[in-house]
Amino acid sequence: MRVHVLGNVLGPIFVYATGLISVCMILSSGLSFLGLGTKPPEPEWGLMLNTLRTAIYVQPWVAVLPGACIFVTSICFNLLSDGLRQAMDVKG
Repeated sequence: MRVHVLGNVLGPIFVYATGLISVCMILSSGLSFLGLGTKPPEPEWGLMLNTLRTAIYVQPWVAVLPGACIFVTSICFNLLSDGLRQAMDVKG
């Protein structure tokens, strides 16, 4: 029973966990952007976006980099989640 139940449960758990990584990362960045996250000596993408708001008019490419990093990392974890779902799909 352990082999059959565990084999059918581990796949959805891994898929759900990797999907939550990207959601947690976006929520953490959003809270840090609002000032509710880590304090300024700690590096975080949301804090970087908050401090670079004034640089948007002078150097927009510098302000886009943390947002692009958040986007790319989130998409990578979503693609990993989709790949795990397809790999662990029970074909019977």
